[in-house]
Amino acid sequence: MLVVAYSGLRWGEMAALTADRVDASRRRIVVDRQVVETRHQLCLGPPKNRRRRTTMYPARTPGAIDLAPMVERRLAEIAPEDLLFPSPRGCWPRRSNYRRNTFEPAATAAGWPRSAEGRWAWTFHSLRHVFATWALAQPGARIEDVSRLLGHSTVRVTQDLYISPDGDLFERFYRATRAD
Repeated sequence: MLVVAYSGLRWGEMAALTADRVDASRRRIVVDRQVVETRHQLCLGPPKNRRRRTTMYPARTPGAIDLAPMVERRLAEIAPEDLLFPSPRGCWPRRSNYRRNTFEPAATAAGWPRSAEGRWAWTFHSLRHVFATWALAQPGARIEDVSRLLGHSTVRVTQDLYISPDGDLFERFYRATRAD
């Protein structure tokens, strides 16, 4: 879950990720395919927007978890063509089973909050938002760079989804435009 939360991978991209697509020395992940689930089968397809991209993950998460050594240990356990996140049978996971087998236990272990109805407050897709907001908050981060890491078709997509005015917008504008 941490690799997904701090790399911006979509579900199908995570499901298709093999060891040979990860460069642990530079903490980079090549995203050039995704698992596509149809009614009766799973197959590989190009990533969203049909564009190959490279994303990254931090050496350490904001919660001070050493992510880079965790990825290195996992890569040492498997062959280059092996999936990083296989199903219990060692093949591509299915969305329905993934939630039950992996997402829910990880969310429970992490102590994520639940809504009043008992559903998780966050979804798998919420992890992309974790990455985007974290990446945009990094000193010197440019929106153009974060947009490319996320695989957005344009910077405008990133801007519309993740850049919003702060709660003190009106007060800041009021102070900036006073006639002192």
